[in-house]
Amino acid sequence: MKSYPPELKANVVKEHVEKGVSCSQLSKTYNIPIRNIQKWVKKFRDSGENYSCFFNGSFNKNSIVSRGSKIPPVVYENSGVDLDEISRLCMEYPELAQTLQSLKDLVIEKDIEIRVLREKVEFVKKNLNQRK
Repeated sequence: MKSYPPELKANVVKEHVEKGVSCSQLSKTYNIPIRNIQKWVKKFRDSGENYSCFFNGSFNKNSIVSRGSKIPPVVYENSGVDLDEISRLCMEYPELAQTLQSLKDLVIEKDIEIRVLREKVEFVKKNLNQRK
């Protein structure tokens, strides 16, 4: 099953709710199954018509995946980021949502690089200690 970014879900629902674009037309425009769009609209309505429902995932402090995104939880905890404000801005400026997704992907990529380098350092240390 394909996963869609929360910014896209919110934008598609916004077009349906605020501009009156049919789910069928949105399905064709975005190449997303109509059933997915209908589920997103239902989720939006069930949330009291709050777009942030697409941005609130489960929160696990021990996981790199937090609040429905792939940003490490420490970033949110230490930066004072207002997720509701980010959600609002992403709705107003779709290009911001794309940039945000690119930055999220970059953070993940760099995190993986750091982990690999740490493992290499530990490996080298271990081999040096064995030679002594």
